[in-house]
Amino acid sequence: MTASRSDHPSGPAAAQPDTGPGLRRQLELWQVSLSGIAVILGAGVYSLIGAGAGLAGSALWLAFLLAGATAALTAYSYARLGTMRPRDSPEFQYTALAFGSRVGFIAGWLMLAADLLGVATVALGFGGYLRHLAGTPVTANAVALLVALGLLALAGIGETVGLALVLALVEVAGLCFVIAVGAPAWSRATFLEMPHGFAGLSAAAAIIFFAYLGFDELGNFAEEMRRPDRDLPRALGLSLAGATLIYLLVALSATAAVGWPALSASTAPLALVARVTVGPRAEAALGLVALAATANTVLLLLLSGSRSVYGMAAAGVLPGRLGAIGRRGTPVTATVLVTAVAAIAALLGDLARAAALTDAAVLMSFALVNLSLSRLAARRRTSGGRARRIADIALPVLALALCAWLLLHTGWAGLAAAGGLAALGLLLGPRDDRPPIR
Repeated sequence: MTASRSDHPSGPAAAQPDTGPGLRRQLELWQVSLSGIAVILGAGVYSLIGAGAGLAGSALWLAFLLAGATAALTAYSYARLGTMRPRDSPEFQYTALAFGSRVGFIAGWLMLAADLLGVATVALGFGGYLRHLAGTPVTANAVALLVALGLLALAGIGETVGLALVLALVEVAGLCFVIAVGAPAWSRATFLEMPHGFAGLSAAAAIIFFAYLGFDELGNFAEEMRRPDRDLPRALGLSLAGATLIYLLVALSATAAVGWPALSASTAPLALVARVTVGPRAEAALGLVALAATANTVLLLLLSGSRSVYGMAAAGVLPGRLGAIGRRGTPVTATVLVTAVAAIAALLGDLARAAALTDAAVLMSFALVNLSLSRLAARRRTSGGRARRIADIALPVLALALCAWLLLHTGWAGLAAAGGLAALGLLLGPRDDRPPIR
């Protein structure tokens, strides 16, 4: 495949024509930005806002802000590293620039494991909503969704992103509805009650961080963007800013409308807000919106997970056959593998527990990405002047500290799972620190 830019970290990135046997460059800034918002505004806020409220109380909005700040600072690292190496499997590519392929593989492996776990558990979330509406079994619902969306992902990036944008409009409309019906209660609510203090707020942020997962996946679209050097940093910023604003308003409205104790006790917290403020019909309607939101998250995670496998295969650290491209310009083998593994995992997990495990793996991978930018900047391997180099060292260090703080609050099970995955990645990864093939 033709490389999208020079392999040198500070070399100029340039758009390339859609030629050769590789992925097709057809995505514009608006498509990638809206896709980023779409995958961020998925199952997390619909499913985990109740658990967050139980830990943070009415200060739930602060937990969203803390998680958002961690995501935003990490997004700076992704934006800077993405202009140096705009390729699929970004965690592997970025970390390999600073530490070599062995450490890079661990970062990519952790994120891939998190993607697969996230796909499976969000599919189970979809299955739970569908059981509530139709009475069908949760696991069967989840597996059927994965098979259907896996086939769609094989159709092509343009078709998949097109459907994702339609579903995104539905899920954003649902969140805007919650904001609107809860806003009248703002004036009589308190928003700083923390029943478990700062420790509870931090634990809530660690759980809620799951709701921000998705901005990092934009790097997996780099090889299908027309101008990744220009548009990837912009898409990251726009996606996070839009999602964070919506999350903060949802947290304020939900806690004001029903109170954090009731919110934390509900298995369908946003549907509860709809029922209390409007009535049973609104609750059913928001349940349908939740189906769209969880399906959309599964679709985009399948998409990005397959690109992660493809990127690592093309770089020579996974079997080369996983990098096979089909006639429609999609990584066929990688997509089938990711869908199959997620379907198997859906038979085993549950959303609440897996959210903490997913967050732990992601936060450890993010820590390696942030550390990579600081290392490259300290060695003067990033572009820009002195001020830019200072920012490239300081901001990732701050992001690293926040990632570590939230990682500690995922619990011992999360820490053990992330550590075990990292050790497994070390065993399965390349035996030397040769640079990636491309």
